Amino acid sequence: VKPDYAAYSLSAAPWPTPDPAAAPPPLALIDPLPGSERNEGYPYGSDGSGRYLLHNGLDMADEAGTAAVAPFAGEVILARDDLDEHFGWRCDWYGQLVVIRAEQLHDGQPVYALFGHVADVAVSEGQHVAAGQPVARQGTAGAAVVPHVHLEVRVGANAFGATRNPVLWLAPPEGQGVIAGRLVDPEGRAWQGVTVTLIDPSGAPPYRTTWTYLDDPDHSIRPDPALGENFVFGPVAAGTYEVYTQVQGVEHRQPVEVVAGTLSTIEIITEPYQTSTP
Repeated sequence: VKPDYAAYSLSAAPWPTPDPAAAPPPLALIDPLPGSERNEGYPYGSDGSGRYLLHNGLDMADEAGTAAVAPFAGEVILARDDLDEHFGWRCDWYGQLVVIRAEQLHDGQPVYALFGHVADVAVSEGQHVAAGQPVARQGTAGAAVVPHVHLEVRVGANAFGATRNPVLWLAPPEGQGVIAGRLVDPEGRAWQGVTVTLIDPSGAPPYRTTWTYLDDPDHSIRPDPALGENFVFGPVAAGTYEVYTQVQGVEHRQPVEVVAGTLSTIEIITEPYQTSTP
C-alpha cells in the first residue's frame, strides 16, 4: 500500500550533515546506457508527483534497445527473476534483475549495482564481468509499463534500504557536472517533497525541475554520508546557474557553479517552520 508521503514537510529528526571524514561518491562509474533518456520526472527519492512509491534508483530508456553495460568490474551475484524472492517493494517487483558486486570497496564497504525490469540477460551468477561488458537489455518485467532499465547503487549491503542516488556515482558526459544540494531549516531538518528549479541566468531554456527527497516509515531513501544531500541535478552542462525554490511563501535563490567532471554542492537554509494562524 502506498504511504501518504508528506510533501512540503520537515523531517522528524535533523537530516544527516556532510561528514568530512567520509569518502564522497566517485562520480566516475561507467554510464550503463550513455545514449539513453533519463526519467527526470521520477528521480531518486520522489514519488513521481504522487503517482508511485518512492523511487530508489534511476530509470533509463534507450530507443535502440542497446544492451546496458556493467558500470564497474565485479562479480554477478544475482541474475534471475524475483517471483518468489523479495528484493524490492514486493516479489516480482523487478521481474528480472541482475546484481553485480564491485571488485573495489567504497569507504571500506561493498558496492552493488542492480539492474531491474531487464530482458535478454547476458550474464550468469558467479561470473566475473569487466567494466563496460554488456549485461542485459531494457524490458518491462515486474512493475514496469514501458521498456526501461532501473539502475540502483547499493552500498554496504545488497538490500532495498541501502541505496544511494546513482546520479552521484555515474561519470557525467564530457563538459558536464552534477549538483548535490541540501534544503533544510535552521535546525537542520530536511524539507521533503519540495520543488527545486535550476535556472540559467542567461535565460536560456529550458529550466530544470526536481524535488527534495521524500521519506517513508522505513527510511528507504538515504543521503550520501559525505554530502548529506536531499536533492540532485545532473548531469548539467558546465556554467553558472541559479537554484530557486519557494518554501512557506518565501523565495530562495542561490548561485552555483558547475565545473565539468566534478560534483558541486549547495545548501539553502530556509526560515524556521511557520505554524498556521488559527
